Formats: sequence, C-alpha cells, structure tokens
Amino acid sequence: LLRFIHQLDEAKKMMMHRRLLLLASLSLSCSLVSAFSSSSPQQQHLPNYLPNNPDDVVRQAATSITNAYDCGVYLQTIRLPLSQAIYGNKEESFVADRAIGWQGGPMETYRYLSPMVNNLLPRIRTANNTAGLNIKVREQILLDFDGSSLQTSEHPAGALYDIQALLQPNTDGYYIKTIQAIEEQFCNTKKADKPNRLFLLVNPAWRDKSSFGIFGAQKAQELILDRYETTYALDQFIVRGRQISLLKCWSSDWGLYAVVNNGGDGKDKSMPAELITSYATRPEYKDIDAALKGVVSK
Repeated sequence: LLRFIHQLDEAKKMMMHRRLLLLASLSLSCSLVSAFSSSSPQQQHLPNYLPNNPDDVVRQAATSITNAYDCGVYLQTIRLPLSQAIYGNKEESFVADRAIGWQGGPMETYRYLSPMVNNLLPRIRTANNTAGLNIKVREQILLDFDGSSLQTSEHPAGALYDIQALLQPNTDGYYIKTIQAIEEQFCNTKKADKPNRLFLLVNPAWRDKSSFGIFGAQKAQELILDRYETTYALDQFIVRGRQISLLKCWSSDWGLYAVVNNGGDGKDKSMPAELITSYATRPEYKDIDAALKGVVSK
C-alpha cells in the first residue's frame, strides 16, 4: 500500500511538471509574438491571406481564435463576412459605404451566420485530444426577431474545453445581462489551476461605445469593449465603386484589400485582391478612401 501511495504521488508530480512545462511553452510563444511585433516594425504582423469562400473563412478564423485562446484570451469578439458575394456568384447592386448584399435584417443574416458558426466551433482547438470522438454543437434561439442565438460546442475531453458563442447580440440591455450571466455561469471556472472557458461574441451589432447611446456608453465600454478583444474580423464594403475587404487576424494588424486592375471597376472575381495597406486599429471610411485614392484610378 505504501508503495502504491508513493507511485501515485510520483505520477501526480509528473503530471504537474508536464502541465507547468506546457504553460511555460505557451507563455514563451506568446512573449515571442509580442516581442516580434514590437522589435520588427517593417515586418509587423502583416495580415494573413484574404479568403474567398466560406471554408477558407472558417479555417482562418479557427486558427486565429485558437492562437488567441492559447495565449489566454478567453473573451473574444469575431466578425464573419455576411456578404452574399462570398457564398456564390450572385450579381449584386453595389451601394457606397455599406455592407455588401443584404437587404433584410438580422433574421436574414442569421440564416447564413448560424451554419457558419456551427462549422467553426468544432475547429477551434481548446484541447489536443478528442479521443476520436466528434465535438457536438447545440444551439438555443434567444430572440428570433433579433436573429440571436447561443451555440455551445461540447468537447469529448470534458466540459472544461467547451465553447459558447453568442450570435448577433445588439445594444439592448437584455444582451448585456445575458453576457454577464454567461461569463459568471460558463466562462469563469473559478479555479486557480484551470483556464477559463472560451466565450465568443459573434457579429455584435455595435462598433464602439457610441452605438450604446449616451446613458449606456460607459457601462458598455467597461463591461464589453475594454474586455472582449477582436481576434478575427472580415468586413466587406464598397468604396469608390469597388469592393474592398478589411481583414483582422490575431495578432495581426487590420489589412485593407482591394482588386487593383488598371482602372477596372474592381468587381472582377478572377482578379486577386491585393493588400493595399495595414492599420493598427480598425480604419475609418476616410482612411480607406484616402488609401484607395492613391492606388486606383477611376
């Protein structure tokens, strides 16, 4: 019995040693990423390639979210593209300075967003071993007229590695309370030796604190905007009559992509989009317009 207890203690020590080595390696890798971005301004985290179909978007987003999670970012905001242009060859009516392709509201965008997130969640790596079992995803509709829902991926390695994603929350107080409840009941494991669970805000309806109005701005800034880091975003717009894309991957800058084809209209899908420039923070319309003005002719 004493030998068994001694062997058990040794096994526990070995498991703890392995866990510390893993945490140290993750910390080192994250430190190297930070050091590289600060010491190499010429090569400072250029954005990744621009995806042109839903599968590429999901793969790229999953990698970005996983990398951030590995470095301890458990509260994340992501924005997936809701342009019908990326889902097929539909000819669209282009309107300047608006998201491409959507005439309906959140109930329509939900039809495209929900299956995309359902495909994304199992690809996010929160544990290395699934024991050959599939990750299950279940969904709970919240407010159907808002097109909002809560998706949960259930990991076969245990509940500690589950993920929750809140789709299309808006500035209504209901969603502020919902986010607080999910943080308290799901994300925060309240265990010093256990990581918090990953919680995603997917395509929220706000951009900055001004979206919440005068009375809700400060609270939103403290509870959400200052705490949920944008780890992946792909936005598409029309500026100067041509389709442009803004891509953000963790921990890259924002990249501005556009088709530059010697004075063409920029809508030729056979032409690859080029990286025009990058920004440390999400650029405003005037910044995008100025950048395009210098590289394309009308």
